[in-house]
Amino acid sequence: MYDTTTDQHARSNVTVFILSGFFILSGFIQGLACLLAIEYWPRSNQLQTALIPAAMIGIVIFCFILQMSVSEQKRHGNLLAALGIGGLFVLLALWYIVQLPDTTIHPNSWKGVVTVSSILGGTLLLYFMLPFVQSWPEREHGRLRYPDLFRHSWDNFFVLLVAGLLTCAYWLLIVLWVMLFNMVGIRLFRDIFFNATFAWLSLPVVFALGIHIGLTHDRIITALRRIVLSLCGWLMPLLALITLLFGASLPFTGLTPIWNTGYSTPILLCLIGANIVLLNGIFQDGANPVRYPAPLLRLIEMAMLLMPVFALLGAYSTWLRIEQHGLSPKRIYLVILVVIAGSYSFSYAFAVFRRNKPWMGAIRPANTAIALLVCLSIILVHSPLINPPAISARNQLHRLFSGRTTPEKFDFGALKFQFGIPGEKALQKLSTLPQDTPIFKKIADQLAAVNRADSYYSWKENQRKNQHSAPPKFTLLGDEHISLQGLAGAIEEDQCQAQPCVLYPVDLDQDNQKELILIDTTYFLHQMVLFARDNNGNWQKQGVLGNATDSKTQKALVQQLKTGSVRPVPAQYQSLQIGTTVYHFVPDRLTETVTGSREK
Repeated sequence: MYDTTTDQHARSNVTVFILSGFFILSGFIQGLACLLAIEYWPRSNQLQTALIPAAMIGIVIFCFILQMSVSEQKRHGNLLAALGIGGLFVLLALWYIVQLPDTTIHPNSWKGVVTVSSILGGTLLLYFMLPFVQSWPEREHGRLRYPDLFRHSWDNFFVLLVAGLLTCAYWLLIVLWVMLFNMVGIRLFRDIFFNATFAWLSLPVVFALGIHIGLTHDRIITALRRIVLSLCGWLMPLLALITLLFGASLPFTGLTPIWNTGYSTPILLCLIGANIVLLNGIFQDGANPVRYPAPLLRLIEMAMLLMPVFALLGAYSTWLRIEQHGLSPKRIYLVILVVIAGSYSFSYAFAVFRRNKPWMGAIRPANTAIALLVCLSIILVHSPLINPPAISARNQLHRLFSGRTTPEKFDFGALKFQFGIPGEKALQKLSTLPQDTPIFKKIADQLAAVNRADSYYSWKENQRKNQHSAPPKFTLLGDEHISLQGLAGAIEEDQCQAQPCVLYPVDLDQDNQKELILIDTTYFLHQMVLFARDNNGNWQKQGVLGNATDSKTQKALVQQLKTGSVRPVPAQYQSLQIGTTVYHFVPDRLTETVTGSREK
């Protein structure tokens, strides 16, 4: 009699063996592509310099898509999607390399900005695209199923987490192997394992096997997903309460404190993002009802209705910054984030008004559409179609030529050091203006100064020195007859400008000439600074008194100085002179002591 169970088991073993071989081979190809690209990356030919790393990225992404889309049920993977996405990343990588400024001439922060943006954007793009690729074979009537999109979007995180943990554990064991034998004088394994070739060829293979393990242990991945979604269920009411309390406080505090922070939009975006993630965590795929009491559901709905308000506040805050200072690459990124946050916010508020079943069910088509919008935005902002530094440079030049920004306030340093190649070209355009034009006469000195600068910091420092700054402000306690002449040159630059610093005269070295203790309450953490006159009668900083304290404690110290509760106290230990060198005692604990106690 034919044993079908044995035959099925044998076929299953063959399938597992084939799949394991596929993951090992694809991981090896990824590592080999990286190794060859790094080892044989020609830097003399511009075209090859861009093509080789772009091809490497395309191969890595192609193999990764296949790894994430293959399984025992889908042994072929999604070859067309892998080719398409791999080709897309090749084009994006080519554009990334082409637009990099030459930082060997002078530093340009756009290189760092676009690198971080490309890495984060590429990661998000890949993460948002993967569920669509994985759900494509499971579609019904030509349409993707939302439960499949939801499941893959959450499970992928845990699958990659398993792969990352396996890779870290593997490398830690390799390090242990090397250190053990290195301890007894055997250097062979150090030479074998601690080199670029071994790392590039082995680590991608291990990571690919980690993906295979995560995909095959779907029950564990499902359990992890349920745990995290359960945590979302506990945290969502708290976040809704925070959202409502913050919204309720705005009519009493006004919006001015928000504008004055300078970072209000990122914080509001974080609040909106947290609501989006946690709400999806409790809604899940909409198949099961949300098990909350009615009051908690109303609380969450009210929080969702407030999200458009926060999105509009973020948009208005961003517009204020652009209106005041013009466009910059970072502000363009911020505008895109605000648009995406606004799309989520208004969609979720609309879902509250729909009142259809399941609860908040209207977010399902919204999530799918906005996910595609996110992918499109990432592609556009990292392509020539939306070139943030080029748009920013054109906007800044327009503001200069139209008179919206005066030559004195125009940031020439940003064009040279922050806007990449388009900024440098814009600066060259300004330099080639006819010398007899009115605008060139106004900016000639600024152009010469920025050409001499070797970094954005040096440019800003030169601008600060050339601008007339107001004298520092002081409030003198106690002796009103002590001269403060020359003290402004001894304090830190830009100190005591926003509000007066407090000065207290006291003779601490018993030379019948008073020193000055300076307290600056504008800083969150600051130390009392001691100033004394030198042999030429000039004020010089001598050191600090005590540790750094917060502004509240500093204000309390000022009140004590005003009441006169202060007196010089001799040092507990004298200094020691050995030969011609004097050694001063420094305590190994806090320098403040409590009166009547020897504990420090």
